[in-house]
Amino acid sequence: MDVAAIEPGRDFRKAIDQSVATCSVLLAVIGLEWVELKDAEGRRRLDDVNDFVRIELASALRRDIPVIPVLVRGAKMPRPEQLPHDLKELAFRNAVELTHSRWKTDLQVLIEAVRPYLEEPGTRLPGTEPARAEAAKAERHSLPAANQDPANQATMGTMTGIQMIGPQALDRISRELAGYIGPIADVIVKQAAKRCSSAEELCTKVAKEIDGEVNRANFLRSCRS
Repeated sequence: MDVAAIEPGRDFRKAIDQSVATCSVLLAVIGLEWVELKDAEGRRRLDDVNDFVRIELASALRRDIPVIPVLVRGAKMPRPEQLPHDLKELAFRNAVELTHSRWKTDLQVLIEAVRPYLEEPGTRLPGTEPARAEAAKAERHSLPAANQDPANQATMGTMTGIQMIGPQALDRISRELAGYIGPIADVIVKQAAKRCSSAEELCTKVAKEIDGEVNRANFLRSCRS
């Protein structure tokens, strides 16, 4: 949240611009009043060069960062002539619609639209597949000695968290988590896996996404079984 992330004394315009510069994809959630919404003084917010939403979108469009319009509550895409000059490009970005009647299906479409921008490139280094299989085998049988082998450590040092945990474990954890938070679980698990070195660590990390202590405990129990 900008109110928590931007320190007192900082220029919020520069802070927002720097933050947007580091993102892989930006979602522009557009509702029925998005185009014509006015501020307390009766001015259209999109015409205010200091409006947070305008600054964020303009910054992303200027850098050619992927911007996905997300249409909610039956909203339509704004036309170029309805937008200020630095937002006109938004009118030509492919949109995703979220509806109540098709919520799960529409949400999955949005997830699939975002996925390519969040996943690591699918390039494979020579010898990666055998190393992944060896790491998965060591994890399944809980063999700490494998991690103490110098040769194994050297191999694992070149692997990502996703490779060390293995696709089967990732899929199982995603399915378990989806029972609590829905289809977005797949994206969350894959993102978290990049920073984890074992399925145990991954389960603990993604459990924080679940509301309620009992639910988290149940998830961790099923995740580790």
